[in-house]
Amino acid sequence: MKTILLSTAAGALLVTGIYANTGEAEEITTDNEAVAMEEGTGANAQEEMEVIQNEIPSENDSVQVVEDNPHKRILFIGDDANQKKYKTIFIKDTSRLKIIDLNGGPIFNDII
Repeated sequence: MKTILLSTAAGALLVTGIYANTGEAEEITTDNEAVAMEEGTGANAQEEMEVIQNEIPSENDSVQVVEDNPHKRILFIGDDANQKKYKTIFIKDTSRLKIIDLNGGPIFNDII
């Protein structure tokens, strides 16, 4: 399941690379809201996903990119039924990653 989570999250994060020539892409969320996504993934995204995989149980395999701009990336991670269980906030300027269990509070808050 971790492979599925990593593949899904990496695919969501790499969407910005497809639109590198235009500089901006939009993703439609489940609420049909368009969210602007900036380019700028890379080594930080890989480190971010490794920490997320280690901190979150593997049965969670739904990833929704809420915001991805030059300063921060926010993801919701949930189960097969798209029920949100975790929120991650990655501050790109400082490489700080926060992982929040939506039912239990913060579980990770450190610089990676």
